[in-house]
Amino acid sequence: MVPAVIAKIISMQPNYTMSENEISQYVINNAEYVVSSTITTIAKETGTSEASINRFCKKLGYKGFNGFKIALAQENFYNSMKKQNTYSSETGFIESMTMDYRQMLMNTSAMLDEKIVFQAVDYIKSAHNIQIIALFNASFVAHELEFKFNLVGLSAKAHTDMLDMRINTENIGEKDLAIIIAPTILSKDIYQAVTTCHEHGAKIITITSYDSPKLNDLVDLKFITSDKVTAHNSMSLSNNLMFLYVIDIIYGALLKSDKALRQKKLTSDAMLNNHQMMDNYIFEY
Repeated sequence: MVPAVIAKIISMQPNYTMSENEISQYVINNAEYVVSSTITTIAKETGTSEASINRFCKKLGYKGFNGFKIALAQENFYNSMKKQNTYSSETGFIESMTMDYRQMLMNTSAMLDEKIVFQAVDYIKSAHNIQIIALFNASFVAHELEFKFNLVGLSAKAHTDMLDMRINTENIGEKDLAIIIAPTILSKDIYQAVTTCHEHGAKIITITSYDSPKLNDLVDLKFITSDKVTAHNSMSLSNNLMFLYVIDIIYGALLKSDKALRQKKLTSDAMLNNHQMMDNYIFEY
């Protein structure tokens, strides 16, 4: 089956310039390689320019090369999952679950851009307040990220109740940062929250399983995770592990970028360990 992204490229063939036609043919024949390559590499391989590649991606409805690469990576994953995972009658249940998660992690990793990760770090460090929004089963991911930020002295608050989310997004400021964690932004309450944050001038980072061109003018940074939908054990898997993986990547980059934050983290860890040791002392004696 032809991936939707490739089908879209083919359907728009009559509209391409000469350089865009070169790019389209290269992508059609080397889709997997494009996902793991940089825009500079693709420009050299096609004999075009980075500007031409970005124009090509925008013509397809994406914000730029990174957005296009995310969509292509997701399509590649969905269409090659069965080939990559060779299940047999002898594959154990735990092994098959592990294979599913491994493939989801590998695909999520392929869709991460290190420049975007460190740009998110800059937003986090410069924000006056950080509002973390997640609903329903993704709520604990928001609380985990809140806890991580609080360990290093950053002002962050998780909002996992719809009324609380609405109140706080209405009061968000242009120097604040909103981090949205959800399977998709295109649900009524989440989309309303994103729109409100955008109207108030706040920076917005989203971590979702589905991308949409509709968000290009609303969201500053997007992180797309692999979705469980085509996994062998999709009914029992959760997308939340992918969300946790992305927040750990961002948090790790945050600590890597700032020695003072690393020291605060060590101090907080020492306090937590000391508290745990006191609890053990009470139980043992």
